[in-house]
Amino acid sequence: MPASFAQWVAAVFDQPASGPEWFWASDFHERWESLGLTDTLTVRYLTQLFREPGCLAAYSLDQVAQAIWFLIGEASPAQPAHALFNRELSFADRAACLRAIADFFRLFVAPAAPGPARDDEDPFHIACYMWWDVFPTWGGPGGEPELQRVCLDVMRDVLAVPSELCQLSALHGLNHWHLHHAPEVERIVDAFLARAPDATPRIRDYAAIARSGCAQ
Repeated sequence: MPASFAQWVAAVFDQPASGPEWFWASDFHERWESLGLTDTLTVRYLTQLFREPGCLAAYSLDQVAQAIWFLIGEASPAQPAHALFNRELSFADRAACLRAIADFFRLFVAPAAPGPARDDEDPFHIACYMWWDVFPTWGGPGGEPELQRVCLDVMRDVLAVPSELCQLSALHGLNHWHLHHAPEVERIVDAFLARAPDATPRIRDYAAIARSGCAQ
């Protein structure tokens, strides 16, 4: 039997946050394969996690940060997020999972990181800031246009969350996607700046640079 959602969450999050990361251990692949996961199940569990992040209350933010690198990162040895781009799976299910990312930022990230973003020192802030940077795609040629549209919509929705860390994460992603989706990225950033008079000076400055795809 494949692992239940609770077992999957424990396998990903209930790990020591001190290095080296648990997923670089020599027996990682054997342990991970023992969960019996499929891409379909991975998409289902990611969707539930993003929609209902209350299950993470038992874990430290450092543990959550480590799990973000594992679940989302292109360099992850398991690459769970790649299941979102498996065209053999239901488009509706994959799109729903992507849209649930906005729920995760709104329900978990924003409350967990009030005030100024500390993306240069705090592991949780760094992981959230880098979300779209390490994501499996920046919307380049060969992708699914409809799914790329969903990704841009999600970044737009995260940008609307009244949280500096959420907004910085979304802008960082939009900055990368400007390479292939410049007109839409510029529309999203312009609309945000027009309706967000209370955005912090850092966010307004970063948005102006990200709008041209030049932010670091």
